[in-house]
Amino acid sequence: MFSPSEENYLKAIFHLSTVDKSGVSTNSIAAKLETKPSSVTDMIKKLSDKEVVIYRKYHGVKLTEKGKKIAANVVRKHRLWEVFLVDKLN
Repeated sequence: MFSPSEENYLKAIFHLSTVDKSGVSTNSIAAKLETKPSSVTDMIKKLSDKEVVIYRKYHGVKLTEKGKKIAANVVRKHRLWEVFLVDKLN
């Protein structure tokens, strides 16, 4: 089980990794989520412990296969909510 904050990080890494295949920098994650790079590093360590990301200093962050599946599900879930809200609330 992942917290909403962890899901947001996975989603951000998922989107940023489509641009940079070699690894997503903590600075680019921080910019996307409008937070401090040090906060990103702390969260990346937590996500690494859960085995959903691989982090190598100075090389960036990559999603594991498990991480990719979870991130894709988060993106899908958010899109479903968007469609539902647009349909019901215009």
